[in-house]
Amino acid sequence: MTVALPLASYKIRLHDTHVRAVPARTADGTAFEGPGVDLRGADAKAAIEAVRPLIEWLDAREPGVQVRSISVRTSGPRVLISLAPAGADPRPRAMRFDPPYANELRDAGLEAERVIGEACVRILAKRADDVTPH
Repeated sequence: MTVALPLASYKIRLHDTHVRAVPARTADGTAFEGPGVDLRGADAKAAIEAVRPLIEWLDAREPGVQVRSISVRTSGPRVLISLAPAGADPRPRAMRFDPPYANELRDAGLEAERVIGEACVRILAKRADDVTPH
């Protein structure tokens, strides 16, 4: 079984295939300090694929919704969704969900959290290797 770091927060930007995550703890269990973790390329695509159930949850309530980004704060929890503009208004729309709907959205996104947490382990290990003198 692959280890996944627990996340404090994350933002999946579907429109530019980028994920920014802040782990809650490091692999040794201490509080995470430092810059967030950026997922791009295959890691970001895997997270976007894994978040499909959350997008389906939204689509069931607003058919045809076009999600630009999903931000999740795991404590609370709180979920912010940025949607593509609707109609003639060129501005993106934003939706904020607190419990109980935030709990439902977070449950729908658990696979994405796992995928992102696993990628964080790999990326942070590489980051540590890059700063360790050889």
